[in-house]
Amino acid sequence: MNNESVGSLLAVIANSINDGLRILMFADKRAWGPDEFEQLRLLEETIDEAKKDFQSLPALVHGRGYYEHDRKSDSLEDLRILCTRFELHAQNFKEWVRTGGPINPIWARETIELRRELHRAQCRAARRIFNSEQETSTRCLGAFQVFRVQRAPENPQQRSLEELMACNQTGKFERFGDRDIAFVCDFCDSYIVWEDLREMPSSRAATTGDIPEPTSATSMTPSQDTNWQATGFKMSDGEEKAVVFAPVAIANHMPPEPGEWQARILCPLCEDYYTEEQGEDDMDRVKWNQDEGGYEGMAEFREHLEWTHAPGVLATTSNCQIM
Repeated sequence: MNNESVGSLLAVIANSINDGLRILMFADKRAWGPDEFEQLRLLEETIDEAKKDFQSLPALVHGRGYYEHDRKSDSLEDLRILCTRFELHAQNFKEWVRTGGPINPIWARETIELRRELHRAQCRAARRIFNSEQETSTRCLGAFQVFRVQRAPENPQQRSLEELMACNQTGKFERFGDRDIAFVCDFCDSYIVWEDLREMPSSRAATTGDIPEPTSATSMTPSQDTNWQATGFKMSDGEEKAVVFAPVAIANHMPPEPGEWQARILCPLCEDYYTEEQGEDDMDRVKWNQDEGGYEGMAEFREHLEWTHAPGVLATTSNCQIM
């Protein structure tokens, strides 16, 4: 009987990292240079981050026991591959101690890559548990963490900072091709792409005016924060353009369909709308029915927001900070 689980495979990986650490810690350091000390530091950071993930991620899915004993096949396959890669990585240090000489600086880059892959594998394992508990299509677990911060009844300035921190804990921004910017989610491997954008603005654009209600509903209740717009600049010519504020898209993305890479996005404003319809005795409050499949990409999502939840006129065009 195969007793492999997320916890048992993570333990194997931790042993390989610790093997490499012990080799370096007890090696003769008299002839060491910057590369050797850097390699030691990176291995220490890798085991520390792995422990931090193992302590924090289970809290998102009912606790460590639930997470540690999970046996979903995709999660186990991810971790099996990493077990082999970390074992080979530790073997490099064993051979280096036997042969002597300067350490291979390429191994430091491999450690950084393996550290990131381990983080993403743990995030994906938690997300699969989260998804299995949902009855319908829903946000990615990483998206849900940002969404929860956005809905917290706190000071707007404080919430904005926590919102950006939650985004950075969910994934990372990177240049996508020559002109676009993408957010890559660590929890579901999906991409959210902003086309023709020089840099990712991290501040909402100030607006004036009211948000119009969709004409197909008789009565609706808007969300607490209906401003979805930010000011960006085109990569092609530097011209100012209106874009979807990054945390709005990140907080509402869904895992991609099998075989796809681009995240689908739910509209948080449609979620907060209700219609009042005639019932048997009185008016009944009915939740606005939006497409649970979400929008295929940022262009389609922005078009929906512009037509259905158009913000007021931009009040300022102040410079935006980079995420």
